[in-house]
Amino acid sequence: MKKALQNQKNWWAIGVILIAVFSLLSVQTLSGNVIVGYDTFFHFNRIYDTAMQFKLGRFSYFMSNFGYCQSGQIVNAVYGPYMVYGLGLLLFLTHSWVWFQIISGFILLFVAGIGAYALFRRLKINYWLATFGAIIFLSQNFITYWMTSSAFLDWGSMMLPFAVMLGLDLLTGSAKRIHVSLALVVAILIEMHILSAVITVLMLIPFFLVGVVRSNEKNKYLIKIGENIGLTCFLCANYFAAFFNVFGQNNLIAPFRVQSLQTGGMQLINNTLLQNGVGIVFIIIIIAQVIFILFNLKRSNLNMMITTVGLAFFAISSEYFPWDYWGKVFPCFRDFLQFPSRFYAVAAILLLTGFLLSINQFVQQVQFKSVKTAYFVFVSLLTFVSVFIGMMNIQKQLSNNWNLDNIAPQSGVYAQHLRPYGYYPKQVSNEGIRKDFQGAKLDAPLRDSIRANTDYLPNHTKLRQPHDLQSDYQKQITYNEDEFKKQVQPNGSMEVSWESKQRTMTMIPVVAYHDTQINLNGHQLKYAHRLVEKNDDLNHYHLSKIGGIMVPSRAGSNKLNVKYEAPFYVKLALIVSLMSWSICILYLIYRGLKLIFNN
Repeated sequence: MKKALQNQKNWWAIGVILIAVFSLLSVQTLSGNVIVGYDTFFHFNRIYDTAMQFKLGRFSYFMSNFGYCQSGQIVNAVYGPYMVYGLGLLLFLTHSWVWFQIISGFILLFVAGIGAYALFRRLKINYWLATFGAIIFLSQNFITYWMTSSAFLDWGSMMLPFAVMLGLDLLTGSAKRIHVSLALVVAILIEMHILSAVITVLMLIPFFLVGVVRSNEKNKYLIKIGENIGLTCFLCANYFAAFFNVFGQNNLIAPFRVQSLQTGGMQLINNTLLQNGVGIVFIIIIIAQVIFILFNLKRSNLNMMITTVGLAFFAISSEYFPWDYWGKVFPCFRDFLQFPSRFYAVAAILLLTGFLLSINQFVQQVQFKSVKTAYFVFVSLLTFVSVFIGMMNIQKQLSNNWNLDNIAPQSGVYAQHLRPYGYYPKQVSNEGIRKDFQGAKLDAPLRDSIRANTDYLPNHTKLRQPHDLQSDYQKQITYNEDEFKKQVQPNGSMEVSWESKQRTMTMIPVVAYHDTQINLNGHQLKYAHRLVEKNDDLNHYHLSKIGGIMVPSRAGSNKLNVKYEAPFYVKLALIVSLMSWSICILYLIYRGLKLIFNN
């Protein structure tokens, strides 16, 4: 490590990578605007919720007491919990949506670039080729889509170079090469984005299987793998316990179900403005690498392995794979996978790695300096085009948001198919939303959008699709807010107060789950499974189709306290997780310092 830090070539590489990162960020920085994409309002509500928890010191691990119209909806506990608290802390520190996007974009691009560079240098690829390859990787849609559409999958893509390095360790079959980093990378992915973790583990399986076959110490090798699986469980105990608690005790509304998986596959087109467009750069890389593998007799087994796995993932990510058939066999794919293009980032990092290995081999074998120069120029042109296209994609989304004469950022954001459950009210203007995002009130732009965020709400019907319940969300949550005053309590509970002219059943714009406790006017209520029409049932509350709370109001002032009381094992799991992360971080610091001072 000490030698790596002292190597000037590495510092030059970092400098060039930073230039590429700042070039991509400059488009948004110079505009001074937030970029609004398809997932922006969904994730910004999550992030705003945790930012306000830091600001006020009133933490609730389960309930959304600030985001999602303060509805108490459970999202963060089962969707990248630690990651969203990290992003919430960043928003709290910057107190600006614009600077939050820019800084988070910098972290994403830089880590992705450094990770890719480290991977390529580990394979002894030439310094300049490794640098060019890192820039090609960080400028692709599966990385920059966080900047243009707030897609969480991009954070998982950021970790792929580190995962591939783990795959190289697994491939050796040596138990000594399996260490704590395997558990850490998988755990980080789980705490970021569970689908990314699943896809990454699928990528590691072929490397593991070959490693088992190669290993001369199979028992030790498998024991090391088992230890890492156990450590991952400890590190992610918070996620697994919360997931078991929430999904095990409640029937929840799943994410929207796509009509066709096939249309969400990657397309071999030059255009990368769409997330599922491969783009000219990777079309060239894929074709060149396939030709190399087919016709180069001196290809290495490692290159063959990496390319084969990469091509397999590209095949299943493409529109040519029979996804519609498998969507009928396994309907859950249409809910939770939704877009097969999500496999593409794995294919891209593996095929890019194989391509650079091939170019590196040619450079080493060729004697003529002019030919070597031609190879470097070829890769540098691909790098330049990648950055240029990445900048154009960002500029295009900015133009769609703010520079076109559309009703509040419309193009590429809220298309007509989202109506009537995802839109901007008539009084909200394009300029108004832009200024709200630039302003100091972080919740202002979130209130400009009316979107029925039904993900992970309770489902007390037999209806499967979330759009069947979105009208209920608007009536009970979005449009029902003004009559009630909400106050978050120090213990993380939500207090709702309102005035009632008479005794009546009242719909409260807060949702309840199995372990939610309801107290009305100081009296704890019990859940009644069947709605009683009489108003004299003062001991029970009822739930709507989406978990909206109905309580018997008294004439005059009313106060309702809503609190999610997680079981003991969930609280214990959170403690175990935090302690495990603390021990691992301290161990890594100790190990890093030891390597630096001993070398």
